[in-house]
Amino acid sequence: MKKAIIKESLPLFTRETEVPQIPMEREDYLFRIGLLRARMAEDGVDIALLFGDREHFSNIEYFSGYDCRFEEGILAIPREGTPTIVCGNEGMGYSYAIPYEINRVYYRNLSLQGQPRRAEEKLDEIFRVMGVNADSRVGVIGYKYFLPEYIGTDPRYTFDIPHYMLEVLRTVARSENVFNYTSVLTGLDGGIRLKVYNAKEIASAEAAACRSANGILRMLKALRPGIAEYEVGASARLGVAPVTMFPLTNFGARHVSIGLGSPSDATTLELGDVCGLCYGIRGSLTSRVGVAAYNEETMRADLRPLLFSFYGRFFEAMCAWYEKLHVGADGNTLHHAVHDRIGGPEYNVNLNCGHYTGMDEWTNALAYDGSTHTLPDGAYLQVDIIASNPDPVRTAICEDTAIVAGPELRAALKAEYPEVWARIQERREAMIHHLGIELHEDVLPLSNINAAMYPFMLNLNRVFALEEE
Repeated sequence: MKKAIIKESLPLFTRETEVPQIPMEREDYLFRIGLLRARMAEDGVDIALLFGDREHFSNIEYFSGYDCRFEEGILAIPREGTPTIVCGNEGMGYSYAIPYEINRVYYRNLSLQGQPRRAEEKLDEIFRVMGVNADSRVGVIGYKYFLPEYIGTDPRYTFDIPHYMLEVLRTVARSENVFNYTSVLTGLDGGIRLKVYNAKEIASAEAAACRSANGILRMLKALRPGIAEYEVGASARLGVAPVTMFPLTNFGARHVSIGLGSPSDATTLELGDVCGLCYGIRGSLTSRVGVAAYNEETMRADLRPLLFSFYGRFFEAMCAWYEKLHVGADGNTLHHAVHDRIGGPEYNVNLNCGHYTGMDEWTNALAYDGSTHTLPDGAYLQVDIIASNPDPVRTAICEDTAIVAGPELRAALKAEYPEVWARIQERREAMIHHLGIELHEDVLPLSNINAAMYPFMLNLNRVFALEEE
C-alpha cells in the first residue's frame, strides 16, 4: 500500500506552457456528421433535430462550430442531404462561421424577448422545409436522455426541449415517430461525444488543457494573504476565451463550503485558511482546492491534523483512480479505487469519481458502484474527484483533463503532433517517477500540473507524492 508524503516539486509543476488553439475545420465537422449519419442508418432515423441554448450549446457546436450565444437554435441533420441551421435575429450572422454548406432559416421566435419579429415564419413550415413529414422517424437531441427508474413516463418519449417546439413537431410527424435520441451523442458505452477520434482532437484538447492550467497557475502565483477574491482573477490575467463554467475564487470556510459562488471584492484571503480556485475554457477545466498556507505551521490550527488524514488520503485515492485508467476499464473499478480509500462520511465523496468532458464541462459519468460501463478508446475525461467535510470546513480537489488512448491513437499523435506527444511524455515521466503514480501507457495527461496537488497553496515548491509504506 502506498501512502502520501510531501516532497519537493518539479519545475514542470509550476511551468506555464503556451499552446496555440487548434480549431476544428470543415473536414472535421463533416467527419463528425458522418459518424452521426452512420448511427442514424443503423437506428433507422431519417432526421436528427438538435436543440440548443446558451447553456446547452455543445451538441450543436460539436457538428458545426456554432454555439447558441444569445438565443436558442436548432440544427437539423438529415440522413442524406444538406443540414439546416435555424436561428433568430442575432444568431443568423454568426451562423456564417459554419464552414460547410448549410441551409439557413430564420425563426425569430428564437430571438430574445422584445426583439423585432419582422416576418411570420411558422415553425411547422420550417420543419417541413427541413424534410420532416408524417412518415419521418425523427430523433430529437436535447441535453438529457432519461432512464426509466427515475421517471414515471416512457424515457423514449420524454424530452427536455421547449414544449411548444415539441408540440409543433408532433403535428408534422406522427408522435410515435418522434423520440428522444440524445443518448446517441452522450449515452454511456457508445455516445459519439464521449471520446476523441484522431490526433487533431487530442492536440486540440491539450491546447485547451494548457490554457486552463496556465490560468490556475497564475491564480496560485497571485495568492497572498490579504488579496481579495476578485483581485486574483485580474492578477492572473485570465483570458476571454469561452468558458465551461463560471471561474471561481473562494476564500474562507463560508465561500469554500458554498463552492460555486463568484469572486467577491469584500472577501480577502487569510493565512492558513481554506481556499479554492477553478478556471476552465471550453475543452478543459482545472481546479485546486486546499489550504492557503506556506507550510504546516502556517495552516489554521484546526486544519493541521488533516494534512495527511484528509488531504493526503484524498491524494492517495486520486492516484489510485489514475492507476486504474486504461481502455476498457469499468466504472465500478474506478469508483472503488476512490471509495475503498475515502468512502466514509468524513470525506463525503458524493459525485461520480471522474466524468467525460468536452466543450461542456460534464458530459456524462460512468464511475459508480456496480457500473459495468467501460472506457472507450479515446475517452475524454475530467479527473474530477471531490472530498469535503463541514466540521471543520475543508474540501480537496485536484482537477485536470486526461485522455485514455489505445495504441493506434497514440501512434497517430506521435506521428502527426510530435511536440504534443513530447509534452505528454514529460508529464507522464513526472507523474510516474516523481509523484509515484503507476500510469498505464493509455493515459495521456494534458497539462503540466496533472495530479500536482500542492499541500500548501502559497508554496508551489511542495507537492504530495506517493511512497511505499
